Amino acid sequence: MKKFFAVALLSSAAVVAPAHAALVVGYTGGASAQPVGTTVIQNFDALAPGSSLGTNATVYDTNVSGQAARPAFDSTGGFGTVLTGGVYEINFAASTLFSFVLGSLDQYNSLELLFSSGPSTLLSGSQIVNGLGVASGSQTSIGSNGRVNYSVEAGDPSIIGAIFRSGGNSFEFDNLATNAVPEPTTWAMMLAGFGAMGVALRRRRRVAVSFA
Repeated sequence: MKKFFAVALLSSAAVVAPAHAALVVGYTGGASAQPVGTTVIQNFDALAPGSSLGTNATVYDTNVSGQAARPAFDSTGGFGTVLTGGVYEINFAASTLFSFVLGSLDQYNSLELLFSSGPSTLLSGSQIVNGLGVASGSQTSIGSNGRVNYSVEAGDPSIIGAIFRSGGNSFEFDNLATNAVPEPTTWAMMLAGFGAMGVALRRRRRVAVSFA
């Protein structure tokens, strides 16, 4: 047990291999920094406590016995909670990295990751952290409270959403973050725009010189 917790304190990673892409799962038990290059897209702080997130999914800002327990690390303000039979779905711009803080992970929690093409990937219980933590339901243990990261290689189908479900009370999470990257067509438009800007600047310089 001591050996497990010593390992859990370190950022760990393992690979889940769905049919369409290699999904890398990283988990750090306890407190950890938000992944470099990511932006928080939902921290639930702008939503009033009690706000609905979907079927049997609610925003809490404090622990409620038998219903919700704030993730033990890196969570302040509001946090998302999916209760028995509940569903919370979030969609976002195509990303190669999706990260969030989870709390008191249980065996009846599940997470479905959505991709830009191909089938989704469904993880439940300790699969959510790929066995790098424990779905014990503990509200304080680093084995079930920490930060989980999901990443895919550039060129593989991007991660575009996630569905949180729970067969019991509850699945708690906070600080959902991504590293949304422009689509190829967007990159082309951006490069064309930069090129046009360069031409305009060169023209301006030539005009300025001709009048000097």
